Amino acid sequence: MLELYHSEPNIYYLKPLIALKEARAPFTSHYFDPTSFEQHALSFPQNMESGLHLEREGPILVDGVTVLSSSFFILEYIAEALPAANLLPGDAYEHYRARAWGQFVALQLSPGVCALGCAKYLAPVLKSRDSGQLKARIERIEPQERRAAWMAVIDGSYDEKTLAAVRERLAMPVKRFEDALGRTAWLAGSAYSIADIDAFAMLSPLPDLAPQVVSEKATPRIMQFLRRMRERPAVQQALALAKTAWPQEAFVPGAEPSRWG
Repeated sequence: MLELYHSEPNIYYLKPLIALKEARAPFTSHYFDPTSFEQHALSFPQNMESGLHLEREGPILVDGVTVLSSSFFILEYIAEALPAANLLPGDAYEHYRARAWGQFVALQLSPGVCALGCAKYLAPVLKSRDSGQLKARIERIEPQERRAAWMAVIDGSYDEKTLAAVRERLAMPVKRFEDALGRTAWLAGSAYSIADIDAFAMLSPLPDLAPQVVSEKATPRIMQFLRRMRERPAVQQALALAKTAWPQEAFVPGAEPSRWG
């Protein structure tokens, strides 16, 4: 049976939960709190890529002896391993479009969403804890890039000037989503796919984090897309797996904005 290591159904962790619910696939849920750094324990499932991939923190899918990391790669694996779910429909070109959207989300959208979410919600949580103990835990994180990402949340890196620049840089990728949804019902074509799951998880927080960028007035097609996604039974089932009252406030550091192309 598939095993999914995940946190609250938000951002990276929401994606495989939706896909598995769409596939109606049985799986064992292993919930963890990333702010307690359980994912850095030696007993936590890992592979070579899990410590190095762009997201840094995120879900882990275990299928027998196979360990998978990176949320979009996990979506692809679920789509291919469970074809009855029809999560990668269409022809070869539409499959290419779905994968191209996955790359775009990872590089152009996710860093900004995580930065804004960490500044608004994660930083206050971490700053409420004993700073000496917290820094001691963070200093043991490997590799260095993951350690630096956590330190950035508590060391003042997310000042208002930085966050204003993040919101400004989100305008381009958001416009691309808005334009694409004016051409086709779903991102990769006429059919629902993993591209929509992937984008929904990262677009969904933006009306709260950057209302000047994503709103009914600024991006009516994106807002309609978010409503259509939330109407899907699989999305509702995934969101119902929350363990806290405010899963939409659960964030982890993502890729640093300097990686944006």
